[in-house]
Amino acid sequence: MHKKLLKDHAVSAKSDGDSWYVANKVDDTIELCEEHTTEKLTMFCEDHEQLLCNLCLLLNHRQCSRVFTLAEQAKSNSQRIPLVQVSKGIEKSQKRLKDMVDRGKDNIKSLKASYEQICEEILDERRQINENLDRLQQNTIRELESIYERLNNSIEDDTKRCLECISKLKIYGAKLKDNILPERTFMTLRKCIDQTTAADSLLKSMIKNDGTDIKFQPNRELIQCHADCTDLGKIIIGDPQHNVDPNKIVSIEDKSEYNVQTATDKYPCAITGICTTSNGDLVIADYYNHCVKLLNQAYKVIDQVQLPTTPRSMCSISSFEMAVTVSKRKGIYFLRVDGGKIIREQVLKMNHDCHGIAHVDAEVFVTSGSALYEYTMDGRCRCLGES
Repeated sequence: MHKKLLKDHAVSAKSDGDSWYVANKVDDTIELCEEHTTEKLTMFCEDHEQLLCNLCLLLNHRQCSRVFTLAEQAKSNSQRIPLVQVSKGIEKSQKRLKDMVDRGKDNIKSLKASYEQICEEILDERRQINENLDRLQQNTIRELESIYERLNNSIEDDTKRCLECISKLKIYGAKLKDNILPERTFMTLRKCIDQTTAADSLLKSMIKNDGTDIKFQPNRELIQCHADCTDLGKIIIGDPQHNVDPNKIVSIEDKSEYNVQTATDKYPCAITGICTTSNGDLVIADYYNHCVKLLNQAYKVIDQVQLPTTPRSMCSISSFEMAVTVSKRKGIYFLRVDGGKIIREQVLKMNHDCHGIAHVDAEVFVTSGSALYEYTMDGRCRCLGES
């Protein structure tokens, strides 16, 4: 029937299914909004450089002045979009992402190795604690045995002396009843008196020491010390240790420049410090404009906080915290990045100039131009040396 009605159609066997023509499937997901996944993209906001659906416009971009339809934007940007540069950017991003995936695999291996090492360190510390407790127990038991033996021997000696006195007094008392010569009677009487005196003296000493007992008084400082402890040590999140070839030549493959000037800046930017957060944002110190700026991963300024004077240097304290030195006011400003905003946490005032700064193992090191100072996080200081 097929051959009669559709003579012009080619017929393929079932076994040739791999060679059958299949129309390319259209990827509809590229037309959908990333935030409102069921809505199609219809507009572009030049104020925020963001693709919009109707919900995006209604909820977040009603106040924006430069919102255009995709057709208008595509027509106006047809000559301005550098396709070659975008393609290179895609390749560059893919390479950086792949490198980050490889780095993530290395981080997982490093994390596992750190976990196993810390478990061993915890067990080793517990062994040391057990050894110290065993030593304290042995010393206490040794002292107990010494005191017990001394007191027990004393009681046994007193008991033996009592029995000897009883035996002698019994013998002398029996002899006094015998009909013997006066001289022997006097000697027996005298010994009875002496033995009675000795017995009274012995009784007095035994009564004085009667009821001797031993008690155990625990070392309250040791017990309280253990009670005050909440763990065997602190677990600190640090940078993973990667195996780096010291002989490897580092070369710059590419570089890009970004404008971080803002409308409120009065002077050209002079970047004197830079830190990164754990989500990839950058925090930079702008010397001439007396501020610290937060850049997103597209290197656009999304927030900035003013400082009373020029920032000299900056270092990371944690994944979202950093410290900035200011020289004219002589101090350190501690900042935190939260929800796309820079928040000032606290200020440490110094009695010396503050230039360079570094954070190592919960200590902050500050240079004044002629001296190096070490600070704890609560502000205690010691000078490590002057030039």
